[in-house]
Amino acid sequence: MANLITNIADLKKHLTVSANFDFNKVLPYTKRAERKFIESQIGYEQLQLICNHVIVADSNEPMDRVKFLLEEAAANYAFWLAVPFINLQITNFGIKTTETKQSENATWKDIADLKRSLLETANEAIDSALEIMEGATVDFSTWASSKYYTVFADFIVRHTSTFNTFFDIQNNRKTFLSIKPYMYEIEEQYLLPMLGKCTLDFVKTTSIVPEVLRVQELLKMATVALTVSKVAVTGKFLFTATSFLIQSEEMPWEKSKLELSPENQEKLRLDRENAGLEYLKKVKVIVVDNPTIFDCYVDNVEPGITTKIITKKSHLFL
Repeated sequence: MANLITNIADLKKHLTVSANFDFNKVLPYTKRAERKFIESQIGYEQLQLICNHVIVADSNEPMDRVKFLLEEAAANYAFWLAVPFINLQITNFGIKTTETKQSENATWKDIADLKRSLLETANEAIDSALEIMEGATVDFSTWASSKYYTVFADFIVRHTSTFNTFFDIQNNRKTFLSIKPYMYEIEEQYLLPMLGKCTLDFVKTTSIVPEVLRVQELLKMATVALTVSKVAVTGKFLFTATSFLIQSEEMPWEKSKLELSPENQEKLRLDRENAGLEYLKKVKVIVVDNPTIFDCYVDNVEPGITTKIITKKSHLFL
């Protein structure tokens, strides 16, 4: 089986390590990193094709760019996994730590910062690679014809960076992956009933038509807003005045973050819910006004709803 990171030279392209660093301390984790974080998103077959590709220096071709990014992701993920074991020796006499007279071990705070930086870099590389692959499916046809792409393409909001554009999650891929179930729920609760499956599938495809592009943008904005509204009260995420992240162990030096009170989280929930519904109203206007573009859209009116409307001087009441 081919691997993205196979030697110390591969590792040094993406990480700064000492000249005498023992690559064997990281090697066991390279395979796990690729399997857990990369193969799980693009499939074994596509990963092997990318691994076997020989990068052309300074090339702007999609395959070259994607392989470099996935190498970067694999290197950072592998090192992140290896950090707890790098200065340990497992012997017949127990687990020992290694130290030298010329240096001293990093503090737990430094190690925590390093692990966070490794994870952020790896996550960003994965997102960038997926964006390139989505725009060049001909070059990644194995992925594009697999179940992995089907799952990927099912989302209106497909990338961490897209979600982050409309609500700050600090470009955290772990947070993005954790909210996917809620985005599916948004689709089932709001988008599918309003648009129908045919139209919803249509607006998920690539287009150059201005009206479709506008609908796609509004649907992304609506999905983000309604997702934020839905997760604001789950207790699974840490909300501040400007962003949210999945709950994790908080370091002492992070305690200054202004976490929203339950009352303010409820205000945020209502605000984002209202915003999301307003975006959906705009979507419906565009779809209804352009029947030749959205030709499979059917405006489903609830049977008998007209009989429930009572006309008053200035309003309609149900």
